[in-house]
Amino acid sequence: MLSLIMKKNEIKDIIKSSGLSVTKPREAILKLLTREHGPFSADEIFDKLPEGICDKATLFRSLKQFKEKEILNSVSFDEGFSRYEFNHPGHHHHHIICKECKKVKVLDHCFVKEIDKKIELMGYSQVEHKLEFFAVCPNCSVP
Repeated sequence: MLSLIMKKNEIKDIIKSSGLSVTKPREAILKLLTREHGPFSADEIFDKLPEGICDKATLFRSLKQFKEKEILNSVSFDEGFSRYEFNHPGHHHHHIICKECKKVKVLDHCFVKEIDKKIELMGYSQVEHKLEFFAVCPNCSVP
């Protein structure tokens, strides 16, 4: 699982370079999402943040701004809400979601890069893809 320990000044630089003001809630959110990969729901992020660092409205606003600035990625697994993770430069991955307990695992290997290249050869540009796997995890498979 990808984890990135960033210094406080590196987190501040990411926020500043995006054109946002540096605030304690924004710093805490990014520190969490660079340390723990996720993807996490807003509620999970809120529960993991230091108590009293921000309210839920501030969290949702910050997540929206970070997503707009491409600091965070959001993914949706047909759960009725989004999950967020830090947009690690140069890192691409997929997820495996348990159909029973909904636990999410990161699958670091990308199997479809070759397909992306074939699409580019067809004349398309800026090719992107998202691929999620849904299965029953070993813990939930036990009878």
